[in-house]
Amino acid sequence: MKQFKGRPVVPGKALCLPMTIGSTTGGMVLYAAACMGRQPACLLFGQPIDSLAAAGAILAGVWSENPMPTVDSLGEEFLQAVKTGDPITVEEDGTVTVG
Repeated sequence: MKQFKGRPVVPGKALCLPMTIGSTTGGMVLYAAACMGRQPACLLFGQPIDSLAAAGAILAGVWSENPMPTVDSLGEEFLQAVKTGDPITVEEDGTVTVG
């Protein structure tokens, strides 16, 4: 697994992670980042996202002008294949294209 700790979240870039943990703070951090215009372009997860993080991403799209498209269950293969700097497109139907 790639090391994520200590790497900056760059606003406007895709954030690809293996999973969320279910912290009650996580959803609010996502929502607050969107309210400040500092949100990732999208959130992409290898495993299913927990309901608290999902709520933060949903609220960002409803209560701010900065939505964060979120796709989960992309699998470990996706995380192994995607590299820092790869162009990523997320279609309205949730299709994720890398490259």
